[in-house]
Order: sequence, then C-alpha cells, then structure tokens
Amino acid sequence: MSDLVLLIWLLIGLVGVELARPFFKSIRDVAGILLFPLLAFCLLIVGYYVYGFRPELVPLGIFIFFVSIIRMPKLVSLLQRLRVEDDKAPSLVAFIFGFLFLLTTGIIAIGYSPSKEYLSEKKSGAEFETTIWKDASGGNEYFIRIYRGASEKPRGTILVIPPVSGSVEVVSSVCELLHSNGFSVITLSQPGLDMPAYDVLNKPVAPSIKKATAYIFSFIAGLNYKTPNEYGRAVERERLQALESVISHGDYPQPLYIVGYGAGGAAAITYATQHVESPIAALINIEGPLFSALEFPEHEEPVRGIQGFLQKITPRSVHHIGAVPVLHKPLLVLVSDTVTETKQRDSRYATLVRAIHQAQAPALLAALTGAGPFDYSDVTINYPLYSALMGGKGNKVRSPGYYVESTAALMYNFICSIEKLQTNPEASSDCPPIPVSGDVYLEYNGYDKNYNQKEVLGK
Repeated sequence: MSDLVLLIWLLIGLVGVELARPFFKSIRDVAGILLFPLLAFCLLIVGYYVYGFRPELVPLGIFIFFVSIIRMPKLVSLLQRLRVEDDKAPSLVAFIFGFLFLLTTGIIAIGYSPSKEYLSEKKSGAEFETTIWKDASGGNEYFIRIYRGASEKPRGTILVIPPVSGSVEVVSSVCELLHSNGFSVITLSQPGLDMPAYDVLNKPVAPSIKKATAYIFSFIAGLNYKTPNEYGRAVERERLQALESVISHGDYPQPLYIVGYGAGGAAAITYATQHVESPIAALINIEGPLFSALEFPEHEEPVRGIQGFLQKITPRSVHHIGAVPVLHKPLLVLVSDTVTETKQRDSRYATLVRAIHQAQAPALLAALTGAGPFDYSDVTINYPLYSALMGGKGNKVRSPGYYVESTAALMYNFICSIEKLQTNPEASSDCPPIPVSGDVYLEYNGYDKNYNQKEVLGK
C-alpha cells in the first residue's frame, strides 16, 4: 500500500469518526472530534503539495470541505469554550447520505490512485540532466531534459515534445524505454505554457491562469468552435517555435526523430513540411490533430442591436477542413481506438487521416485496443482517473504499464522499420523488434510496396 493510499484512509477515518460521533454515546461528548474534518482538509492540502495535483482526490476533497463548513458553527462554539449545541436528535438520513458520499469519494480516491510499484519506480528511474536554453531571437526560455548513460554511441536522437498537460513528467517512462534501447533522448518543458513546466531542479512551474484556461478551452472545444480553436492554434505556434529553436541550435547524433504529443505532434508535421531539407528522418504524432487546418465560417455583415450581440457570442462550428500539410517524411500516428468509429474519424481525427493518406512517404495510423487520448503516456499510470474518464472503444487492458510499454515498442519498431527501409529493405536489421501484444488497429497509406507495415507490431 502506497503512502498516498494510507493518507486517503486516514482522511476517510477522520471524517467518518465525526459523522458517526452523534450515534455513539462513548464519543458523543468528545467535542474535540469536531476538529477532525478540518484536520482532514489540512492534511489533504499537504497531500496536494507533496504529491502534486491528484484528480482522484477532488471528489473526496469537496466532500471534506463541505463537512468542515457544516461543522463550522459548532467548531466556533468549541473554540470559544462554549457548550456545543448538540441537543437535537441526530438525523439517521443525514448520517446514511453522509457515509454514502464518504464511501463513494473514498473508493474513487483509492481506486484511481497510482500503484506503489509505480511510485517506487518513479523515484529510481533513468538518470537525466536538465539545462536552460534561452532563445536569443525570441527571448523564450526552455528547460531541456537530456537522458544519458545508455550508450556511448547512440543510434540516433529522439526529440520528444511532451503534452502541455503534465509536460515532461508524463513522458518520462516512454523516454526511459526508448533511451534504454540505444537512443539519445531529449525532451523539453516550456515555462509559461506547460501545465506545469519543470525547471533544472525538477520543480513545477505553473503557467498563468489565463494561459491554463485557454489551453483547457482549446482541448475541450478547439476542434469544433472558432475561439477555442484560435487558442489551440496559438499553442501549436508556441510548440513550433520551440521545435525550430531546439533543432536549429542543437548538435545531435543523427538521424533525428521527432515524437510530438498533442500540439507538439501537429507542430512537428508543420515543421517537417516547411523544412523539407531538415535532418528529420521520421515523425511520430500522438493525439495531435491539426487545429491550424480547420477553417470556420465568417459571419455575414455585422448586424446592430440585440441580433448583432447574439451573432458575436454565438459559437461558430467547423465549416470544413482546409489545407493539410503534405509530408515527405515517414509518419506514425498513435490515437485512441475510437478512430474506428465514423463520427470520431470524420471529426477529431479527420485532419490526421488526411495527412496520412496524402503523405508522400510511408505513413501509418495505429491504435491500441481500449486506448484513450491519454493512454500513450504516463497519464494512464500516474493519473488513472483521466484514463478512465476518457477511455477508448475496446476493452481496457488492465495490465500495469501495458500502454506505456506498448507505446514505446510501437515507436521503436517504427523507427527500426524506417531505418531498414532507408538503408536496405532486404538486409537483416540489427534492430531486434519488440512484439506488441493485444489487438492493434493498423492503417497504412500504401505509399511504398517495399515497406512492411507489420514490422511496427514487431512481426
């Protein structure tokens, strides 16, 4: 049992004793128990400070806060050394409902907390060092994390652009697995954008509330409405600027591979199409639909009065997909298995599907069974509640680490297959494949008949 789960049990116990106090004569007059909900709330705040934001604790935290507020008048009387007004008969209905809420929120908090094995592995992961890179032209600052010690002569460099939500901490397992297979792995964190960024001491640096709110709106509605889409485009531009800066000013072992999550994946596609002669050998896009390729209808001539006001505030939905960049580099796209549903394929993933099938190089789309948008990173292990709320279409694989390990295997196999294709397709590869278990949806654009797409699955 992890320390986090022990803390949750302590919180449940403190609140549960106060809820049960009026029904047990032996503790009914122990007025100090009134302090337990407030103590539990303070411990919860400390828990957030120690473990970071834990979404599974939110329902329990709200309930503890509610109980603390309800008990506040009696607590004030206690602190003023007055008699606690507890003469009324306790309500059995309130007690039952209170315990049901406590039980439900407690189950959520415990059931969706990370495992002890994961927390222990996180403390003993691969070594890395973080440096600060300042872009002289734009004045931007980036925290560059470099994984080291796997091989004196790496077989290439993998630049990982992490998701905005979670940043480098939610791709650490994937980076470590790729690094252990002989690659030099570099990732970055953008202060002021990532939620949060991580500095040279690995301390979180939160963005402004405005930036965080804009990102959340873009994630929720950026593919359907104009204003959130503009926020999403702004994130893409910031990721593109970071990518240009890191690639142009770095000296990396070749070949160079780009792995981009979310807006980073979209920015990688844009960068590769704008810099055809760049040293990039292949791209991997994880859940990175192209916000910049969506076009929205403009309103007709503005109307005055109430009608004009309503016209301004009415959200404009997607009109059609505009120009999608034509890639000349190999591409692998990893998405939720809901891509097999027509509705998702023609909406959320429409830009990626088009990018794959018009690419002038081998391009594949892959989806692990049961995978949701968050399951190709450490989110599925560190924040299981997000994974549960946004799951895939198929049955979820319950094996710990399946999605992270399979994600790294798909990336590694794809890179090996491209190495083989670009050297000698008939030659035996010195890159032993890693078999990917379970059902995997695979779609290939058929650009090169010599390319064996099954190699991505380790076959």
